[in-house]
Amino acid sequence: MDGDLWLGWWGHADLVVRGVFLLLVALSVLSWTVILYKGVQLRRVFTIEQRGAAALSEWSSEGLGNVLRPGSPSSRVFADLRWAHLRGTDRDDLRDLVAHRVRSQRARLETGLVALATTGNTAPFIGLLGTVWGIMHALQALGGAGGAISMDLIAGPVAEALVATAAGLFTAIPAVVGYNLLLRRLRRIMGVLEGNALQMLACSGVPGDGMAAPAAPLRPGRVV
Repeated sequence: MDGDLWLGWWGHADLVVRGVFLLLVALSVLSWTVILYKGVQLRRVFTIEQRGAAALSEWSSEGLGNVLRPGSPSSRVFADLRWAHLRGTDRDDLRDLVAHRVRSQRARLETGLVALATTGNTAPFIGLLGTVWGIMHALQALGGAGGAISMDLIAGPVAEALVATAAGLFTAIPAVVGYNLLLRRLRRIMGVLEGNALQMLACSGVPGDGMAAPAAPLRPGRVV
């Protein structure tokens, strides 16, 4: 097959194949943007949460309000917990409040992962659509050629089909891998955050910058 045909397949492609290719390019750009952005974001949040866990375990005298970084998931949980404590909320309601805040932080950190999952699931099928369309063109070319069949006649449609297949795979594979890696990092963050929330719940609140030290050792578990 002539190499110029591979380089010039776009000129042989019809609107359907071109649309499939452009859609896959757009999905690829979107997925890589999400992967890079969420990768940096979750790495930063994980580091912050680990520092918050260390501050909780040491129970720094400067107060949690000064130790926890503003805007971090643990600081949001702590702010709500302290506000509710100052209002005289009972312990059961405090537990429900913290559990709700932990779930809301997970939902906030999950933003963008749905786009990766959708891209990873749909991109191969979008590429398959272009593949089937290109093969149909190749068969039509064979049927209209009669007995005069040559490779040049079907090379264009076959090239369209193969490019669509490759584009679908190149789009889907990074999206799936990125989704799994980011989901793993998110689960680690939630493990630290839930531990921090349990540590806060185990402590009696003190108005002001911080909370008093825990009166008894914590038992492992999850916020429910």
